[in-house]
Amino acid sequence: MTSEICEKWVQNLDKRMIALCRKIALVSANFQAHPKEIIQKLKIVAVFYLPPNTTSKLQPMDQGVIKNFKIHYRKRILRKGIAALKNNQSMPKINLQESISEISKAWNYDVTDRTIRNSFAKSGEFGKYGGRRRYSLRGTLKNVDTAKRKRRN
Repeated sequence: MTSEICEKWVQNLDKRMIALCRKIALVSANFQAHPKEIIQKLKIVAVFYLPPNTTSKLQPMDQGVIKNFKIHYRKRILRKGIAALKNNQSMPKINLQESISEISKAWNYDVTDRTIRNSFAKSGEFGKYGGRRRYSLRGTLKNVDTAKRKRRN
C-alpha cells in the first residue's frame, strides 16, 4: 500500500461516514504508508496510531500465523524445485496460477487451527474472560457437536 492509496481510502471512508451521520475511530498501525497528515483533512473519522513496535504484540495474525503460513508456502515451492532436480529436470518456473494454488494449499492444509488459536491466545485477544478464565475452543466444539446430535435424534 502507498500513502496515496491509504489517504484516498480514509478520505472516502470519511465521506461515507458523513453521509451516514456516524462518527468512528480508526485505529491504525504506525506504518509509513499510513500518513499522519490525513488527520487534519478528516471531519468525522478520528484516527489513532498505535505506538511504534506494538503491532506484533497486539494483532493475533502477527503473533505467528503469517510467519507459519509463509514457511509452509515456501516449503511447498522448495519441494517442487527439489523434485525437479531429483528427476534431472530444470528448476520449474512458478506462474501465477501455480502460486495461487500453492498459497491455497498452504493455508487450507498446512496452517492449523491450533496455530491460529495459539496466536490469538498469545496476543491476549482470544480466550480471556475477566483477565483469568480461558475459554476452550475444544470444549465449545464439543458443545456444538452435542447439540447437533440432539437435533438429529
